[in-house]
Amino acid sequence: MKNIRIPAFAAAACVLVACGSEPKQYTGVIEEASMNTVAVKSLTEERTIVFSTADADMSDANGLLIGNIATVYYKGELRGTTPATKVSTDPAYAKAVGEWTMPDPLAPDSLEMGIRLSVEGEAESIRMATLRYTAWELQGETDRIVLTGESEGSGGTMRFTQTAVLGTNAEGRETLSIEGTEIVLTKRPHPGVPHPYPAAGRAVS
Repeated sequence: MKNIRIPAFAAAACVLVACGSEPKQYTGVIEEASMNTVAVKSLTEERTIVFSTADADMSDANGLLIGNIATVYYKGELRGTTPATKVSTDPAYAKAVGEWTMPDPLAPDSLEMGIRLSVEGEAESIRMATLRYTAWELQGETDRIVLTGESEGSGGTMRFTQTAVLGTNAEGRETLSIEGTEIVLTKRPHPGVPHPYPAAGRAVS
């Protein structure tokens, strides 16, 4: 599993907390999710707990995407399948997943280039042969993520790390701005639809 940077909202909930009848908290990485259950791996030990979400408040669950950080509230003791009372995740993770593009400077009227971000921290480039994105993760601050990959130049291949900020432009479209550059990508409205252009290293079928 890739390294996880703990978001600020979860930093105080990395341990189990019990105060009388108050709900306890369990924070970790979502490994599996179904209609009525979610499996969460602890941030501090090799332990995965399965929670029932059938009667839980899911208003802050943000889709329960695999790889996101989740804080699960429950009462009683952890057992086989523990009933959850509420599940919360970092909304930045759900915002980030998708395809982010901008016009190709060499063909601005017809082609797009950018980054495809998937669950479990996977990333790949779209029409960028010399800049290959390979992974991403939450940065730990609100609406910030970290991108990593490899850049190919005359001096060979070099690893790089970038910080990107999630936002919204004047037209109401979601944006991903790469810090330290003038690059601002916009999110494709239907990330589930196959992209018309191949990712780096993929041939058009």
